Amino acid sequence: MQFGRTQAIRPRLKRSAWPIQLHLAIFIAAFGLVLVLFALGNAALPAADDVKKSYFEYARRTLNGEIPYRDFLVEYPPLSVVFFIVPGLVCYLFGGLEQTLYARIFHVEAFILEAATLWLSFRLLCKVYPTPKTEIFVPRLMWFTLGAGAISLYMLQRFDIGATFLVTLAFYWFYAKKPGWAGVALALGAATKLYPAIILPLALLYLWRYRRDQKAALRCLAGFSATAALLILPLFILSPGGLLAVLKYHSERGIQIETIYASIIVLGHYLGLAPATSAIDHTSIGFNSAWNQNLSSFSALLTVIGLGLIIGLAWRATRPDHHLRADWLIQVSALAILWFILANKVFSPQYVIWLLSFVPFWKGFKQPLFVLALILSFVAFPLMNDELFRLDWQPMAVLAVRNGLLFIIMLHIISPLLKSGFARPAPENLLVAGVNPSRD
Repeated sequence: MQFGRTQAIRPRLKRSAWPIQLHLAIFIAAFGLVLVLFALGNAALPAADDVKKSYFEYARRTLNGEIPYRDFLVEYPPLSVVFFIVPGLVCYLFGGLEQTLYARIFHVEAFILEAATLWLSFRLLCKVYPTPKTEIFVPRLMWFTLGAGAISLYMLQRFDIGATFLVTLAFYWFYAKKPGWAGVALALGAATKLYPAIILPLALLYLWRYRRDQKAALRCLAGFSATAALLILPLFILSPGGLLAVLKYHSERGIQIETIYASIIVLGHYLGLAPATSAIDHTSIGFNSAWNQNLSSFSALLTVIGLGLIIGLAWRATRPDHHLRADWLIQVSALAILWFILANKVFSPQYVIWLLSFVPFWKGFKQPLFVLALILSFVAFPLMNDELFRLDWQPMAVLAVRNGLLFIIMLHIISPLLKSGFARPAPENLLVAGVNPSRD
């Protein structure tokens, strides 16, 4: 009798999963169409082409035998070099390293990582919400697809999708009960773009305090630490000052024009309180303003304090007598990374790509608001680049609205966490998400 019941359940799960896979194929085909359109119109796009100007040079010099961080400065963490080198190696299969060919292969690399992240997001949804319901999963993955398409101007010209893929992989391994591998993926992500390291203390709190699984927490920490050491120690041996130079480079950056602090500086400029002019600062648009240094220091303090408060709230939430929602770790990680983006003194448009990991786990108006924020990210820059450099009010208003939308999303993430994440969640909320209300 038990065998018959099991046989009856399996076909239903198999039939319900097929439409989702069909939609996934359509979504990935949409990515391919965007890639083709991008390739056809790439020369006419006004965005700064970091692929040809920076990434190609990093790849060329590395493949010519020079050692990054010792022989030349790379402004990114060490694993980023892998994303630059791979398209260069593929170039040799087509006759040799050439700038235009390199750029096209880099765009294909970004497309592959984009499609892989979408597929991995589906697998992660199946892990967090065990019953694959088409009516729930497809809209969530559709918003991921729309978001990726909306920011494709930067998606295909930056390596940030590599870090997004690694974060999604870390969550997948975490919910697959492979904490050691989750720690490895987080370390690889941090060695690509730094921000995934923010997730580590939240994951450790969840395992150690809430799950009372000290072995799993130690495996996660060991995976992260060992991977980080393997990546960083050789560079310190080859060039002790190389990575320190990268940290110094970023610490010396001023207020970038797309941040919330930029709105304060420009408002002070309009009111005549502190005249300001735009200036190129570490390859991005910054300011010459009397308020620049104070706001830069304040941003560092605000970022640290905010992350500390989020970790403190996570400590309170992960008491063993609490009952956390199944996706608690994903939601609180999204909160921490959103805060890191908004409170930071630098906010480049590609940073919003980091949030794609979390879009399939958002509900309600957060998803359309996020897609709108993505669109506004490239309306101001690069489509209004000249006006932005003149500090005209129109692009500054667009950026202020974009940042306001992200702030609203952040508030709506923390609200249910405060209500249900730090106590017993309402069963009906879990059932709507396709989750069994039992302890996740």
